[in-house]
Amino acid sequence: MKSRLIIALSLTTLVLILLPIALILLGLRGQGIFMISAIISLVYIGVYVFGGIPKLIITSIYGILVFTILRILPYDYQFPFIIIGTLLFILNPLSIFEQFLENKMKDEAVLPIRIRLSGSYWPFFEYRKEMKNFYHLPQQRKLYTKKWYLHTRQAVMLFLYTLGIFLFIHEINFVANSLNDFSWSNFFTLYIVIIVFLLAYFVHSKGFTSTFRILSVAIFPPIIYLTLISRFDDALRYSLAGSTVLFGLVIVAIELHNLYQRVAYDKYEYYDVDQQLEVRANALFEPLVYNETFTLSGHYHIKVSRKKFKQYFHDVLVYANFFHFIISAYAYEGDIVHLYTEFNKKAERRACKFKTYLEAKYKTDIPMDLKHDPDKTIYETNFFHRPEYIIARAQRLAELLKELHIDAPIIISIIAYFNNYDDLKYMKNEYHVTLIESIKVDDYITARIDLTTVNNDYLIETKIRDVLLSLMVYRGKYVRVSVYY
Repeated sequence: MKSRLIIALSLTTLVLILLPIALILLGLRGQGIFMISAIISLVYIGVYVFGGIPKLIITSIYGILVFTILRILPYDYQFPFIIIGTLLFILNPLSIFEQFLENKMKDEAVLPIRIRLSGSYWPFFEYRKEMKNFYHLPQQRKLYTKKWYLHTRQAVMLFLYTLGIFLFIHEINFVANSLNDFSWSNFFTLYIVIIVFLLAYFVHSKGFTSTFRILSVAIFPPIIYLTLISRFDDALRYSLAGSTVLFGLVIVAIELHNLYQRVAYDKYEYYDVDQQLEVRANALFEPLVYNETFTLSGHYHIKVSRKKFKQYFHDVLVYANFFHFIISAYAYEGDIVHLYTEFNKKAERRACKFKTYLEAKYKTDIPMDLKHDPDKTIYETNFFHRPEYIIARAQRLAELLKELHIDAPIIISIIAYFNNYDDLKYMKNEYHVTLIESIKVDDYITARIDLTTVNNDYLIETKIRDVLLSLMVYRGKYVRVSVYY
């Protein structure tokens, strides 16, 4: 996949380098031909990156076929074939051949490129992605619980993709037919094409609310352009365009502000008997506990009522979202709220500034404990390996299945490791255990313990406590729990 990305970036860079050269050396007709070629090249580079080589081959066949026939047909007959060409891309009659190519090629040539975040702040950006997915969960839940909503989204997405392909073919064909009277304004329709595809993507991945947000921002450039080319008096034209620009900037600023306001906190809620704490651990942080950069753990002791803490908790989440750190958990102990955070290993100053922010928000002195914890010992001891945390996680995952109206029996899957095969053998006598040979660290033996049960909180807790007790007896070490159906 890395080679695909290098090839795509090299070709894109080549197109961008040739662009100013073409504008300087070529005439107006030549500029038009180059721009058509460059735009089509960039489109197919995108298909290569995000669709893979089989998709590139199939779309290239369609593109060559449509281009050839449009060049042969008289102008009056081209419009009906543009519709046929659009349906060719949408219906994909060569899908069987595409599947054949996918089966013959390696995964790195077929799968879409997955852009992995790097740098010291990658855990936060992965966490933000998890948070956004959870924020949009109510929209995604409707796909499973309301068929009319699913069909509506599918129909709108299909319409937008079809419209985008039609407009793209039509506009490229129009520019190609008017090269002798070429005008750069002809390419403005391509902005509409980009927006249509963007809207289709957001309908597919986020839902209608996010789509309307994108549309509310994207609509301003066409309005400004149409105002500037209108036949109004210059004073009226420029004043309207200027007002539209200012109004658009205000909308963009509002949307950016709201973007940081859209935060979420999904919690594992339980009572820790040993520590005498009512815990609300951050479920969205759970997949990212172990990382090499967010190793600065903060613990803030806030003496405030629960009601007042909850009143400003959303503001605290927004602050963390803006300044790139994670609220990992909070817990109640009488009139004290314990707030736990994870910062970048070099963010001591931000941790201190957060203390100042909390003191200003809750109007009280707040003690802070700040420690570097690269092995995540603090989080493991306080939360991750606590029996109540493990049970709460399994129950929360099972609850999500209920929310999706999935009433089938569930499978509780517990990953654990053992020091030797004898201990593992005793576990096999009591549970369904699968050896995971692909995961072997420092001669430890990793295994998966699967438990089948109905989706009931009491039975889930009983099953997990039994397994944890057996792990203690047979010297197994808990790693993680998951729930499937």
